[in-house]
Amino acid sequence: MIVKIIYKDPKSGEIKLVPENLDDIWHLYNIIEEGDLVRAVTFRTSEDGKADMIRAKKAEKKKMKLGIRVEKVTFHEFSNRLRIQGVIEEGPQDLGSYHTFNVDAEEMQPLSILKEHWRAHQLQRIDEAVLQRTQPMLVFVSLDDDSATVAMLFQSGVQLVAEIDAHRSGKMYESKETTQEYYGEILSVIKTVKKPDSPLVIIGPGFTRDHLIKIGKEKEPALFENSITHATANTGMNGIHEALKVGIVEQITKENRVSKETQAIERLFEEIKKDGRVTYGLSEVEEALSRGAAETLLISDVMVRSKNGEHLLDSARKTHSDFIIINTMHEAGKKFEGIGGVAALLRFKY
Repeated sequence: MIVKIIYKDPKSGEIKLVPENLDDIWHLYNIIEEGDLVRAVTFRTSEDGKADMIRAKKAEKKKMKLGIRVEKVTFHEFSNRLRIQGVIEEGPQDLGSYHTFNVDAEEMQPLSILKEHWRAHQLQRIDEAVLQRTQPMLVFVSLDDDSATVAMLFQSGVQLVAEIDAHRSGKMYESKETTQEYYGEILSVIKTVKKPDSPLVIIGPGFTRDHLIKIGKEKEPALFENSITHATANTGMNGIHEALKVGIVEQITKENRVSKETQAIERLFEEIKKDGRVTYGLSEVEEALSRGAAETLLISDVMVRSKNGEHLLDSARKTHSDFIIINTMHEAGKKFEGIGGVAALLRFKY
């Protein structure tokens, strides 16, 4: 959900944009690559400060605009930060020295990306990100009588918010006060994370989820106005991944990246299991594309950043095959990476 494209120049290959949240950072991680020139306002010790540092061993950093030639891009999932490292090519000082831009989910700054050649899938990702500004974030509550898990679904994956214990030592000791306290704590957490346009998905086995909805509609009707409930065999994060696999999220938003990728990978492994219309592995997928047999190319975000990945995407476009870039940071993506990170769902077997 990149909030705004400030500047776009096809001739120079420059796109300047302002990211807004964690999803935007994930998009940038998949767009920025080695060899790009990235410009941003940053902080660095000034030339005067270096002399002060020699004397005082400490110097104040000053704000300045730098352009660095990218050598490495890393996404730190748990700190919600993107690190862009490279050599300074533009700026008031230290040309040829190394510098790191830290793109933080809490403090977003405009960023310019210059490429010699923008690939079609990179431009497509930016277009999708802009269009998805109106796509609501999902809030999951996965629960049973003993515990509840509250999590949020982003395009980049599922993020745990809270785990709540019912504090029950056994069914025979269950009290009305304990039950009310349990549901009250769940409602309190939901209130802190749910936005007016954020759908609420309540899942789990048994009837506990129905009890939560009943209490929620009585005490916090606005929060539960458009809530959706779905039975799962599991609770906790396992229950959420189960819901993603069966496609419950598609009832709410068809364009959510994690759900789309998870279902594609589930279909892939189902086809592999029954020796169906599928192939995987670099050479095997290359052959399928060359024969025009590939209906959908599945390729990992790691593979797509390589020359082999670029070649596969070019082949997919030439043979009118769809493609899905798989995020390897969520559960299904890691499973996909385990078979090499490239596969194709076929139009026909050959």
